[in-house]
Amino acid sequence: MPPSQDLVLGAIEAAMASGGLRPTSESPMAVAYSGGLDSTVLLHGLNALHIPVKPVHVNHQLQPVAIQWESHCTDFCESLGQPLDILRVDVKPGRQGAEGQARKARYTAIQTWMRSHNLTLLACGHHQDDQLETVLLQLFRGSGLRGLAGMRTLGPTGVDAPLFPEIVVFRPLLTLSKHTLADYATAHGLSHVEDPSNANDVYKRNWIRGRLLPELQSHFPQASSGILKMSAHFQGYFAEMDQQNEVSLDEVCQSGVIDLKTWNALPQTRRVEVLRAWLRQGGVLCNRAQLLELQRQLGLPQGGRRQVCNGWYIQVLRHKARLIIES
Repeated sequence: MPPSQDLVLGAIEAAMASGGLRPTSESPMAVAYSGGLDSTVLLHGLNALHIPVKPVHVNHQLQPVAIQWESHCTDFCESLGQPLDILRVDVKPGRQGAEGQARKARYTAIQTWMRSHNLTLLACGHHQDDQLETVLLQLFRGSGLRGLAGMRTLGPTGVDAPLFPEIVVFRPLLTLSKHTLADYATAHGLSHVEDPSNANDVYKRNWIRGRLLPELQSHFPQASSGILKMSAHFQGYFAEMDQQNEVSLDEVCQSGVIDLKTWNALPQTRRVEVLRAWLRQGGVLCNRAQLLELQRQLGLPQGGRRQVCNGWYIQVLRHKARLIIES
């Protein structure tokens, strides 16, 4: 068995065991399959381990060869004995730019498709190099310490999470480099498509990959490993904090309703984190500034509604807080 196969299959098995994941033929794992190297290796590895999967391909209709990519993906899935679902989306211009708008269209389409098939687990081929780029992007955006923790192996989707709270994203290849995935593909004779836009450094992630990181590593050879270690430290810290927050949340919340008298008796930093955990439990993600403002408002004695974000509100009545969405 090639070393790369040991690494890829081992990483998938370890991540599934850690997350307690057990897909079945009645409830398979959805796999986001673009036809690129990462998702090709992921789908092949899951299939080799006989894990029930349901692959889906999104055609953004942005490249002249998009139809050929569809055919390639269909053929590869047929070779694995896995039928492929294809979703076609229209990427509309917006403030997130072409890359961000395509990502939003892709995830919205996949999550809508998953809900229609009663699927809740989505496997994606993000790897170690993607994690490094993500952490740097978060750093430059000033996204806070949680942003520097990067992507989790198992966590909520980053797009429209409040609308699809049941969906969890699974990234079993985060510990592996792209080089390892390429070795695996070579060892198994796997072909994949190449998106020409990946070479365009107008896009921030491509610029980080193609220009910033090589320059950074020429001066600091350990930069990449150091950044990834930092990210892992933050992930461990926040995983422990989240466990503590869940315990505190159980003390102040019953049936999704927070007792504000009990909550206000918590230390300030704990109040903020418990509020974050409560909102996340309801599928609502807020930044720290929004959380601090909500904490201030919930400390006021009067009842009424407090706006959260994107149509979500907190209804306060008789020292009880309930999360609602305006229809």
